[in-house]
Amino acid sequence: MTHAVKPVADGMHGMALLSLLTAVFLGSLDQSVAITALPAIGAAMQRTPAESVWVVHAYQLAVVAVLLPLAALGDRWGARKVFLLGMVLFNLAALGSACATRLEWLAFFRAIQGVGAAGVMSVNLALIQRIFPPDKLGRGAGLNALIVGLGYSLGPTVASLLLAVLPWPWLFGLQAPLGLMAWWLARRYLPHTEAAKTDEPYDRVLALMSAICFASLV
Repeated sequence: MTHAVKPVADGMHGMALLSLLTAVFLGSLDQSVAITALPAIGAAMQRTPAESVWVVHAYQLAVVAVLLPLAALGDRWGARKVFLLGMVLFNLAALGSACATRLEWLAFFRAIQGVGAAGVMSVNLALIQRIFPPDKLGRGAGLNALIVGLGYSLGPTVASLLLAVLPWPWLFGLQAPLGLMAWWLARRYLPHTEAAKTDEPYDRVLALMSAICFASLV
């Protein structure tokens, strides 16, 4: 299945790219921020390290489990719709994580946030293909990889600076305004993507098996 690729107009290019890379950065930053904050979260909730680590595991498992099913869904719905839905879930779950008073609820919202991040990560390269012309596609993919790396590497520094002056819920709460900005820009500037023309229905059983398989491996 192939899609006709038509890059966005020059005037929209910067804003579309900003929305996409902001979302990718938040998805990468979130995981390394949470790892750094685990001792503070465990101490605040009076839970053991073995219990607190589910704040990270829930996010990781959700991302790995639904990444491929959401990528397939992007073919049916269009990459833009999956991206916007992922940002909605990510932002709402970030607020839920900031408001959680029990570790179980925090892990639950972290899992939902992981699903949202997977929605972004599953279609980001497809959207980059629509933003960059074919002769500059490699530059777009490289920029995407750079932002992912920056998110992971800056997470511990960002978390440490915030935890020095603010309690741990702010690590998640402050993600929501940036996520909302990325969603608004994406809704306004990201190019519309057509669904793939296929008569085959979305295979829910295969999607479920894929999720179980990859989550089990992790």
